[in-house]
Amino acid sequence: MKKFCFFVLSVVIMSMLVGCDNGLTKHQKLVSEYRDDYLVGSSESFCAEAVTGYRENPFSIDGISSENKTDFFLLTLTPKSYDPTREYGYSVNIAGKTYEGSFNKHPFENTYSFELNVRLSGGTVAVTVDGEEISLTSIKTEQFITPEKAFEIAVDRLDSTAIVKGGKYEIYVRLIENPINASGGFFWYVAFVDESGETVAVLIQPETLEIVAVRE
Repeated sequence: MKKFCFFVLSVVIMSMLVGCDNGLTKHQKLVSEYRDDYLVGSSESFCAEAVTGYRENPFSIDGISSENKTDFFLLTLTPKSYDPTREYGYSVNIAGKTYEGSFNKHPFENTYSFELNVRLSGGTVAVTVDGEEISLTSIKTEQFITPEKAFEIAVDRLDSTAIVKGGKYEIYVRLIENPINASGGFFWYVAFVDESGETVAVLIQPETLEIVAVRE
């Protein structure tokens, strides 16, 4: 009886592992950007948002995912009162290490940003801008599906397309702000890009699992 139970347990474990291999884990080397968190916050003088994850380095949307991957944390700052002559410095602590520097001004928009080669672990971070602290918190809720689940949904929807069937592509998995309209909200964006630059992608509502847009 013990041998039979052990055999059944082994089969269950192997099935679970095979299931995982059919998902994002199996395609890990093809992922060119994995952006799994989005944080927002504000203070008296500023609004701020940040994204974090990892991406290929150097980054290029060319259908080929480089083996070299780099963690990143990108924060964008929007002053509530914009002065084009102002410059801003920052200080932020991530994973026990303090990073300091100056923001870079966007050439066309009224925003500033900085990027670090570090990945945020956890749903909160505080950045100090010229002495004023801004607390940023993840927009994700407990009802959000994981990026791995979003990838599974995308594959199910796009597996009949020529790009996915062809098997030669790079993958992008991003948590992004609503790109469709001004109603707000956030979505999982999963895309497959081949070497010709052709792209197939889906936009998934992270709580209802609804596919709200498809490019194929």
